[in-house]
Amino acid sequence: MIIVLNYFFVGGVGLTQQQISNLQNQIIIKKAQEMGIVCTPLLADCEDFLELSYKDKTVIINKSRSHQLLLISGLLAQNKEATNKLLARNKLPITDTLIVEEVGEPAIQFLTKNKTVVVKPINAKCSLGVTIGIKTLEQLEQAVIVAKQYSQKIMLQRYVVGHDYRVLVIDGEMIGVLEYRSAFIEGDGYSTIRQLLEDLNDKQLKKNTLEPENDQAIEAESIDLQNILHRNGLTLDDVLVKGQQVELFVDDNMLVTDFYDVITDRTADICPENIEMAIRAAKALQIDVAGIDIRCLHIDKPLDQTNGVILEVNALPDLVDPSNYFAKSTKNAAESYLTYLLEIEKEQ
Repeated sequence: MIIVLNYFFVGGVGLTQQQISNLQNQIIIKKAQEMGIVCTPLLADCEDFLELSYKDKTVIINKSRSHQLLLISGLLAQNKEATNKLLARNKLPITDTLIVEEVGEPAIQFLTKNKTVVVKPINAKCSLGVTIGIKTLEQLEQAVIVAKQYSQKIMLQRYVVGHDYRVLVIDGEMIGVLEYRSAFIEGDGYSTIRQLLEDLNDKQLKKNTLEPENDQAIEAESIDLQNILHRNGLTLDDVLVKGQQVELFVDDNMLVTDFYDVITDRTADICPENIEMAIRAAKALQIDVAGIDIRCLHIDKPLDQTNGVILEVNALPDLVDPSNYFAKSTKNAAESYLTYLLEIEKEQ
């Protein structure tokens, strides 16, 4: 097998770099090259399964799913109701939840009790069909229609105030923590809001070195942004005082896929108690490579019903390297993944 920058070949038939469409595969292949790991597609012209070989060990993976992942664990992770039951059984903090198939009296009572809720398909992937910040019956009915495009059963959850975090756990060890926060700007005392927006767009585009074409800039003249600024009594030419923050999205009745996230490495900030909870969550579903989704106010304080909860456990987690988002990264996610798969660390 030969690996070069633009192609990787098997049996004389190769996949071009453009044909490697999945970001996780791009990350894995690039890191395998750097580590001297032989990486071939199991099937010619197909990137679904990669065969990795190092010394006398060979494994087959599917993106960030390892060869150790149990079928039942993957199925459990896809079913949010089953995941919540196992998390609750292990005394891990989760939010109030209701499973329905339509907007009936139970759903209406749930909305009345919790005031603001989230609607999501019970077994959808990649946040498809998820709507947050629902406060009215009309919004609830519309959100259920959207969610039912992906799942017959629908999950209603109490809306949790805070920011979203993804904790990567590999083989019982916390590897990294990324914060996904809806875009905001912070004043420096001399830049206008327009300049701060330009700076934010520039920084985010430079950080995503693998898929820069997928980054979307925030348009300064957009109607939604103008409405937010007007609501705060601001214009694009105003200067924010140092430390003053302005949220650029309002999470009222919005599809999750409509958000523009600012991603930051928070590995150094997570407290030991939350690390332990993330590891327990992965073990509860018996997932060796897991992404634990947490929503909380403070990642440096233990999760509870006032600070935040665990939302999901993913069996196909992102391996996005925190170094793409922070100057001093702790661990490389893909390197940790490959080291675990091929037991490289145990041989050193």
